[in-house]
Amino acid sequence: MRTVYIAGLLALSCADPPQDEADIYLSAPARDTGGLPTILEAGIAGGGGAGGGVMVDTDGGAGGATWWCHPAAVEDCDNDYDDNCDGRVNEGCGCLAPERPCYAGDPRELEAPNAACRAGKQYCYIEFYADCQDQIGPSPEICDGLDNDCNGLIDDLASGCGDNSPPEARCPPHQDGLPLSTFMLHGGYQDADGDAMASATWRVLQAPPGSTAAPQPSDELSSALFVDLQGEYTLELEVRDEHGALGRCQTRVTATGHSDDLRVELVWNVGMSGDPSDMDLHLKRSPTARWFDDTTGDDCFYRNCRVCQADEQGMSAAEMEAACRAELAEYNRDPNTSPPPQLAWTAPLNEDDPRLDLDDIEGNGPENINIRAPSPGVYRLGVHYYWDDGVGDGTASLRIFCKGELVEEIPPTLLSTHGEHGTDGTDFWEIADIRWEAGGCRVDLLGTRACPRICTRGEAEAGGCPEGRSRGVRCP
Repeated sequence: MRTVYIAGLLALSCADPPQDEADIYLSAPARDTGGLPTILEAGIAGGGGAGGGVMVDTDGGAGGATWWCHPAAVEDCDNDYDDNCDGRVNEGCGCLAPERPCYAGDPRELEAPNAACRAGKQYCYIEFYADCQDQIGPSPEICDGLDNDCNGLIDDLASGCGDNSPPEARCPPHQDGLPLSTFMLHGGYQDADGDAMASATWRVLQAPPGSTAAPQPSDELSSALFVDLQGEYTLELEVRDEHGALGRCQTRVTATGHSDDLRVELVWNVGMSGDPSDMDLHLKRSPTARWFDDTTGDDCFYRNCRVCQADEQGMSAAEMEAACRAELAEYNRDPNTSPPPQLAWTAPLNEDDPRLDLDDIEGNGPENINIRAPSPGVYRLGVHYYWDDGVGDGTASLRIFCKGELVEEIPPTLLSTHGEHGTDGTDFWEIADIRWEAGGCRVDLLGTRACPRICTRGEAEAGGCPEGRSRGVRCP
């Protein structure tokens, strides 16, 4: 499993990733450009191709031009493009999210009507972005109803494209609901020439970072989408007629957490296909409570706080996850309800008590802990790297929502494994205190990005991770 992962990421686009263990868990500092200009500073007005940059006419041939990439530029980590014309995107940039869109060509190619060009994705690997995957650049124009060469013109062949009309794809209206719900997607096909439909394909164009949501089935007009994270999903239906012409439409699904005032989501090793590792989300009722305390119930985690108990039925990991997702989707069909709380922090068990919706035991997540109506107080958030199962070091990313709004997005942070099945030497990360006050919450991060508060599971259980230290090393 590890070999598959590393092989997929050998061509890392990192200019200077950390090399030794002392550096590898520290997040990347701000990049030093070495005095070189950014793409905006290196931009040159006027033509001539000076300096080897790629010039784009920006004023309809009136004599002005700007550069969308230039070899004298340094990659701008705040955009999604290739600034220095080397065919790579954001090489050497430290991760601020588990994934980001990317495109190595002219950004305007993505804006052409019905363009075949598509942005790809960069996934965070050991806190640096790997190469851009799955982007689609310009290709020779063919008669299919798309702008294949992304020049703003569709089927613009000198020989013409005959009189076949592309089919029309018809998408359902936009939908709103809760995370961990199943949305039905009923598409349609129409062809002015009366041509039969040869194929239909649903795909996700945009989703919250770390989502693995995918239409099932993807090759029929009617499909279904289980949304695993809070946020907006853009989907596309593509239909093809018997002559190869294509039609496309888009629809949107918005999953909001409005039934839960507090929601925390964890994803890890995003983009790693077949990841077998296991990270666990923890939420304590107070900073002074004990981690892993399932006797008094001070810590909500997989042993005492799960909504779904499918593993009691002797299923495999994949079967358990499918059963749990189906159970949660049934709970969430009604936006006015939610899965029941599981741990009585204040008797009786009611809406101010927590629940763990999903305990994902094999890779990527998500796991999420929710409280529908939290009591005033300070809750402490943590993540345990339970078992790498051969993967090695992994990165964890979190999002915290209060009253449906994203209030904190915690970038990928490296966790190491020094044991298995949650033994005392495994990594535990104390992340933040969530202060619930009248009308909302405040998130106080523990440690810093350069020095996260990480200790062993044994230390965390005994009394918490030492303040001002990361894996036993004193923070600067």
